[in-house]
Amino acid sequence: MERAEAICYPVIAAIGIPVNLVAIVILSRGKCGLSRGITQYLVAMAVADLMVVITEVLFFQIVDAYHLHWLWLSHPFCLVHFVLCYMAIDCSVWLTVAFTFDRFVAICWPSIQSKYCNPKIAGLVAGTICVAFCIMNVPYYFVHEVKVITLLGDKWSVCSFKGGFQIHAEYEWFFWVDRLLNPLLPFFLILFLNILTVRQILASSRIRQGLKGHRNSEKQHDPEIKSRRQSIVLLFSLSASFLICWGTTTLVFILLRCLYTDLETSIRLWKAQQAGTLIQLFSCCTNTFIYGVTQTKFREQLKTAALWPINILVRMVKIFESRQLLMMRRFTSSSDPECDIA
Repeated sequence: MERAEAICYPVIAAIGIPVNLVAIVILSRGKCGLSRGITQYLVAMAVADLMVVITEVLFFQIVDAYHLHWLWLSHPFCLVHFVLCYMAIDCSVWLTVAFTFDRFVAICWPSIQSKYCNPKIAGLVAGTICVAFCIMNVPYYFVHEVKVITLLGDKWSVCSFKGGFQIHAEYEWFFWVDRLLNPLLPFFLILFLNILTVRQILASSRIRQGLKGHRNSEKQHDPEIKSRRQSIVLLFSLSASFLICWGTTTLVFILLRCLYTDLETSIRLWKAQQAGTLIQLFSCCTNTFIYGVTQTKFREQLKTAALWPINILVRMVKIFESRQLLMMRRFTSSSDPECDIA
């Protein structure tokens, strides 16, 4: 497993950082055919995913896999790093929940759609989530410390939990609330909201087909149903990616807390948790690919961005060629004997 982590985490960092930067730039331009509210949620999710890749993958998992702990073992950076790491993961998860709830309201509660599903509310919800989880993860600063341990005759410095914090009841409550907020509650909220959304879509489709009637002589397509299908493809793709990537972590957490396990089973569950963490962090790279597969205008903007360096190079070559041609004409005209003055 350690060998797999040493290979996979650098790959996640190498993919996750550029694709999230590209997603932020393209979505921020607002030319993907999405509403401003949806765009704000997607930009916020891309920023949170980028922070997860930097703080969790780059400065923690890779450092741990290659034993480069000296890079972040200074006292303030070590403690602040854990706060930023947990904050980024919580923001990424709950922004996905907020986006899912926004689409749930738009589809299932059309009476309040105009009041809730707008750019002002989207910005307020995203900002509130980021501020709230920034404050909620501050206690992690006080439960970590830099320790020096002796292993196989060598001294190693590690940044880990303090020794006696478990005896305080408030810390036990804090950790249980933290685990409830991530991953348990978000996982089941997204699953529940998507089930309700699918049920509403199926019911609405049956009603519309019943009112419209079936015409066998001519095939007609309902433009509203087609538009609705296109609008929810993005929602279901993002939700499915989240549920798949977080499923192993959530299941292992439930098994570890609710079942009595012997030493051998605990070791297997620990390995499953390591694999679940790897899959979970891979979810930070998937959203941009989902945008590219499900959104035509996003693909167009991505192609434009990919061709931009080539277009710049072509323009530079054309400018160089035009200048060379102009210089050749000047040289030719100056060397023409008919133009010489006797």
